[in-house]
Amino acid sequence: MQLQDEQKQKDFQKKLTQVNRKMEEEQASQGSFIFGVPYIDLSTFPIDLNAMSLWSEQQCTDSHAVVFYKEGNDVRIATTDPQNPALNKNIESLKIEHGYKVSLYFVSESSLQQAFKMFPKVVRHIEAKEEGVEVKAEQDYAVSLKELEDGAKISATQILSVLLGAADKHKASDIHIEPEEHFIKIRFRLDGVLQDMAHLTKDYQKTIISRIKILSHLKLNVEDIPQDGRFTYMLDSKPTDVRVSVLPSAYGEGVVMRILGMGAVSLKLKELGFSDRDYELIQKELEKPNGMIITTGPTGSGKTTTLYAFLNQLNEPGVKIITLEDPVEYKLEGINQTPIDSSKGLTFAAGLRAILRQDPDVVMVGEVRDQETAEVALQAALTGHVVLSTLHTNDAAGAIPRLRNMGIKPYVIAPGMNAIIAQRLVRKLCPDCKQEVKLDPFLLEKVQKILNEVPKNSGVEIPKEQKFFHSTGCEKCNKTGYRGRIGIYELIIKDDAVEKLILAEAGSNELKQAMITQGMLSMVQDGLVKALSGITDVEEVFRVAQE
Repeated sequence: MQLQDEQKQKDFQKKLTQVNRKMEEEQASQGSFIFGVPYIDLSTFPIDLNAMSLWSEQQCTDSHAVVFYKEGNDVRIATTDPQNPALNKNIESLKIEHGYKVSLYFVSESSLQQAFKMFPKVVRHIEAKEEGVEVKAEQDYAVSLKELEDGAKISATQILSVLLGAADKHKASDIHIEPEEHFIKIRFRLDGVLQDMAHLTKDYQKTIISRIKILSHLKLNVEDIPQDGRFTYMLDSKPTDVRVSVLPSAYGEGVVMRILGMGAVSLKLKELGFSDRDYELIQKELEKPNGMIITTGPTGSGKTTTLYAFLNQLNEPGVKIITLEDPVEYKLEGINQTPIDSSKGLTFAAGLRAILRQDPDVVMVGEVRDQETAEVALQAALTGHVVLSTLHTNDAAGAIPRLRNMGIKPYVIAPGMNAIIAQRLVRKLCPDCKQEVKLDPFLLEKVQKILNEVPKNSGVEIPKEQKFFHSTGCEKCNKTGYRGRIGIYELIIKDDAVEKLILAEAGSNELKQAMITQGMLSMVQDGLVKALSGITDVEEVFRVAQE
């Protein structure tokens, strides 16, 4: 009896809901006449997920509306409030920026809320759809950066395609989208230096940043805290990853996109710019069955690229290589790569202990940041592993005192360390506008003094008649005078003399003297030798490194 009563109550509630819903739809139908727009019941109309994805959930909520149909340039929008200011603003955006023809429909509140429940499906649909983004080269587009600057009316998708295509054309490592008070500044990092590329109208700001957020799986309605993500685009049928950082600023969110092209990680050791002598020495160190090799230098000096070149050299079928990286940015075939996650307790030190139980031959640790990581890494080097890592010091000789300051004992450093490489990246002169130049007498004197100190046993011949070069800038180098970068290096290879100095807790100056005795060049000397060869110019060497 009780079950029958409960069923009757459910039937009554269902019937009441249907009656109320019918009345609501009738009122909505009448309301459509007041506003002069047609009426629709979305519960009886199939909603297009592609259409819904044109607006974010926040835009729909603010507009009291949803985009429910899209066919070609025809778009249909359902709303409970045709006079809503946010709605009219978003409709104008669809018309002006995307070229859509918009038709407006009136719906009931229940009908609209039912459509809103589909947003989780929309998000999954977007994620599947945007798994790979197709981008053509910038020159294939009718719209160029210059036309964007002039305010060409194109969609956010096309703008992003132009930016990514242009970045590829100019070999940019990063794209900076920086909102200013009256415009959006677009800058590319070319050969390590930021260059202004375009100033875009503020009208693009919201749509382009929303587009990037959607691709990167970031929250559209969060604008007051930093967010990080990544996406993949296809350029000439080749996938390229993009790391995205979004940061709030005074005039809106700024975006930096790091282009994670595979060019940097596919380099061979011979292509890094080592002198013949240094190349042979490093080859010998990489052939050793154990020991630690450290690369040093500031952020952006090419340390990781050098380590990847070492890994490419060592990556053979009979060798097991495991890396610890923060984060894993480039995927390397045949190598086990582990991302660091400190929030879950996976630090460099903890990760290193774990991977040593995986029986590796070669281990790469992204960075030695603390005493624990340094100790475990050096112990691994002493127990039959090749260990590669990086350290933040200004020169090669400074790496040993830095490890001592971390608390590492000299008797651990001395047997475990095989080689230290300090490096910087200098821009290469554009070959199309390169020409010989005479140096200022003061600068020439400074250069000659440094070159005169090149060790006699270095194997480097300094010509008596010295020629230097500079580039004037042309179309092929974007008027900068430079195209591409190359490393300048200094090495310390452990021999008996260096090992004794480490055990004696010698300072940087004594270690530098040992480096000179070995016949090693300083970074500045290596750079000036490259300047004599016309690879770079003197100003560029002194910009990145000083004696």
